[in-house]
Amino acid sequence: MDQWTQSNFNSREVGQLLASTMLRLFDPTVENYTEPPEESMNLIPMYHSSKVQAAILPGGLNYLHFTKPNLNEPLEKMMTQQNYGRELVTGTADGPGYFRVHINKYSSIETITCLTKQAIDTSNLLCLYNVHERMLNNMVSRFDEGLIADFFSFFRETWSLAVFHDRFPDFRQEVRELLVQKPAEDVIALEEKVRQLIEQDLELDKQDRQYLTNEFGDGGSKRAVETRLLSFLSYNYYHLPVYAKPGMV
Repeated sequence: MDQWTQSNFNSREVGQLLASTMLRLFDPTVENYTEPPEESMNLIPMYHSSKVQAAILPGGLNYLHFTKPNLNEPLEKMMTQQNYGRELVTGTADGPGYFRVHINKYSSIETITCLTKQAIDTSNLLCLYNVHERMLNNMVSRFDEGLIADFFSFFRETWSLAVFHDRFPDFRQEVRELLVQKPAEDVIALEEKVRQLIEQDLELDKQDRQYLTNEFGDGGSKRAVETRLLSFLSYNYYHLPVYAKPGMV
C-alpha cells in the first residue's frame, strides 16, 4: 500500500477533502448526516487536481512539473502505451528554457515540465491542466506548422489572458452544461448523442464526427456557446480588454 501515499496526489485537494470530513465532527453549525453514507466501492477518494512539483535547482535553474494524480510510473513505460498521446517540446535548459507538453489521447494537456533559468509563470501554467489544446489557440496545429518556437513566449501572448482568468473554469463548466442539457423537451442533448454513438462502436469514426459537427452547428449548440463566450468576455472586460466585442469593428 506504500504506492498509495498522499504524495501521488494534490496535497491541497487532499487537505480540503480531509477538512470537509473533519469539520462535521467539530463545527455544530454544519449539518451532519442523518444516516450513514453509502459505502463507496473506491478504497480511496477520487482526486482530480494536478500533482505539482516545483523547485529551484543548483545553477539557478527553476523547475516545474505537473501531471494528473496517479501512481508513480516510469515515463518510458507510459510512452509505450497505445493511448499515451504525444509530446511537444521546445528549447533547452541552456537556451531560452526547456518546455515539454504532454497531450493525452483526448487532446487535453495532461503534463507540463519546465526547466529554465528565467522565472516560471507557475500560477498561470497550472491553469492549463486538462484544458483542450483547441482552447489554447489551436496549439497542436500551430506547433506542427512550426509557428511555436518557445512555449514560454507562446503562453505569455495576449490571446491566453482569458484562459488564465480565475473565472475561466466556471465558463468551461457552463459550456459543458449547455451540451448536457436538452435544447427542447423532445430533443436529445448533444452529449447523449455522443454517448449513443460510442456505445455502438466504442469509438467515433470520421462519419460520426461529421454528424456531431453538423448537429453542433445546426442544433443551436454552437450559437449558445458563442453567446456564453461573449457574455464571459463582456462581464470580465475590465480584466480582458484585449478581446474584440460585437460593435467594436
